[in-house]
Amino acid sequence: MAKSKHPLEFRYYTIPAGDYVMSLLGEAWEREYGFDTGNTLHFHNYLEIGYCYNGSGRFVFEDETLRYTGGMFTIIPAYIPHTTISDPGHICKWEFLYIDMDEFIKKRMQMNSVFGEHVISAINKRGRLLAADNNKRLDSIIRLIIEECREERPYFKESVNGQVYSFVIELLRLEGEYSQKSLDTKANETIKTVFMYVKDHMHEDIKVADMAGACGLSETHFRRSFESAMNMKPADYVNYVRVDEACRLISTKELSMEEIAIRVGFQSQSTFNRNFKRITHMTPYQWKLDARNNNHEFPAYGISALQGWRF
Repeated sequence: MAKSKHPLEFRYYTIPAGDYVMSLLGEAWEREYGFDTGNTLHFHNYLEIGYCYNGSGRFVFEDETLRYTGGMFTIIPAYIPHTTISDPGHICKWEFLYIDMDEFIKKRMQMNSVFGEHVISAINKRGRLLAADNNKRLDSIIRLIIEECREERPYFKESVNGQVYSFVIELLRLEGEYSQKSLDTKANETIKTVFMYVKDHMHEDIKVADMAGACGLSETHFRRSFESAMNMKPADYVNYVRVDEACRLISTKELSMEEIAIRVGFQSQSTFNRNFKRITHMTPYQWKLDARNNNHEFPAYGISALQGWRF
């Protein structure tokens, strides 16, 4: 894993079980971007759509810098480092959507495994900064999703899922026609490999050597690079992912805590309890009660290297 030229932050969001979209909307996102983050890039565990209504500045994908103005939007696949920097003194209005695209394509679109993987690969191939005037269909779909999330009228979730389906189709069409310079993300393939490996193998006894091997790196190189990029140890990241999955299971399955601990890869109940409380500041049983009282919505616990922005 090559050392990044920019500091990196991992902003991890949790979408409630059964949903595929979360939104960050409203006045909190009308601000001067970048003044408090410097040259730090961040990345997410979900695909991000950012919609700029007004203002101007720079949008950075790794080492590529592009100009943005009002009436433009970004589509950033998971794990691609990026940041938004307003022109000095400019207040910019953005709103954001986060989509669990892999799960949506596999479960909601019900594609066969081979074609589904092809679609996921195409969607995640590159980041995009697009002008609304030149991409009117995508612009219309994104605006509809935002307004449905804002208004939350009856059946809004069903409407959002339908619009996301249309979004995937339009993005595939765009990918087929794409002729601009690619916003390549080869440097981040290692990052994505690590996260996908942990997601797929969390129930196993994962060693740092296993994670390094999945990336084709020596354990020493991998450990040093991971800690430099993530500001956390690889084993801590594994535990965050396991606890996040445990939260989902507690909310959606009638399983004993012992069975949940085993399913997410903890070797003993005491290790599960200790890590769960360290990360969520609750015991598993307290979290289960809290989740019931909040209709199984996931609270903004710090299950990440850096919890995504919340207001």
